[in-house]
Amino acid sequence: MAGHERRLCLAMLSYESKVHVDRSPEAVFPYLLDPQLQTLWSGVPMKQLSDGPMAPGSRMEVTFGMGPLKATVGLEISALEPGRRMAFQSYSGPIRWDGEYRLQPGAAGGTELSQEGRLVFTGLWRLLEPMAGAEMKRGEIKELEKLKAVVEDEPA
Repeated sequence: MAGHERRLCLAMLSYESKVHVDRSPEAVFPYLLDPQLQTLWSGVPMKQLSDGPMAPGSRMEVTFGMGPLKATVGLEISALEPGRRMAFQSYSGPIRWDGEYRLQPGAAGGTELSQEGRLVFTGLWRLLEPMAGAEMKRGEIKELEKLKAVVEDEPA
């Protein structure tokens, strides 16, 4: 069987969501980068690993899962435009992940906040992809809605 080639095909999970926040992009943006503010709206704890303010190249870890099934993924900021955009990609862990948050001024004020991302589960985590994927698709919009509520509850 000369020339026989075996390929492993890994499925990709993608997500997209958007929400309008009744605050300026400059008021919303810190909630994406500051670990203390991020814990107010996200169920995925973020631990900053790099010293100093977040910038392209800064690294953090996030932990997914519950109970004994947890995965820690190292993320690196790949692009950062304060008040406008933050993109990241994974550098370690069992999930390859790249994503982006975009903020635009809303037509009637406030901020149009959108997010999108792609994940590929590797190793034994591939077995959990159908269940984790369905949960992530539901959870991503819920997190943006929670971020909206947290930011809007702050005095303008």
